[in-house]
Amino acid sequence: MSRCLSDDALERHEAELTSVAERAHLAGCAACAARHRRMREELALITGVLRDTPEPRPRLAPVRRRRWMPATVTLAAVASALLIWVEVAVWRAVTPVPPTMQPHEVASILADVSAALFSVSGDPPDAGEDSRASLEVMARELDHALAGGEP
Repeated sequence: MSRCLSDDALERHEAELTSVAERAHLAGCAACAARHRRMREELALITGVLRDTPEPRPRLAPVRRRRWMPATVTLAAVASALLIWVEVAVWRAVTPVPPTMQPHEVASILADVSAALFSVSGDPPDAGEDSRASLEVMARELDHALAGGEP
């Protein structure tokens, strides 16, 4: 007599996927037939429970009022504003104030930047009296334009 069928083979037989040899063994072996009967009874019990048991009704969760939420948001906003204010105050206290530049230094820097940005050849012109004079002329034209007058 051949070896008894495994549980997987019995499950395949229940799904009607066994070979002819396995079906013949199950028909001739009393031990395999008893195991197969027990498996069918258990499957029938599970099927009955699943079929006859009603589905659980979902319970609605109670709606909780969140009265503390506006207070928490307000407290967080106030704490953030206070922290930013303290950081700015400390930053100003420890940061040295740079010395102010004289007007002629500003004019010289602006002339160099303007010459570098707007030069046709790529080389800045020689910084002399012409560049300073042209900067003053441009400043006057800008003042007139902003004031609403013609240059």
